Amino acid sequence: MEKILDSEFRNTLYKSLVEAGYDKKEAQKIIGVKYFSALKENTKESVNKLMESIESEKFDFDVITITAAITELTKLKDIIS
Repeated sequence: MEKILDSEFRNTLYKSLVEAGYDKKEAQKIIGVKYFSALKENTKESVNKLMESIESEKFDFDVITITAAITELTKLKDIIS
């Protein structure tokens, strides 16, 4: 898992960027772009695992995690646009 997916890491990074002189919106966008990319890849992997679970007829996957990630991606898209 990439560090950027950890909320504590993102909070620390945000504070560091603001302390370094970036304005709040700019810091959010910098972190948002990297977070969006990592979350998107992570979500794609989860969807692939879900499909494998269905194909193998195990049905042992938590779709709530995927739904939450997609909701987060939708919010992030607005921030980084």
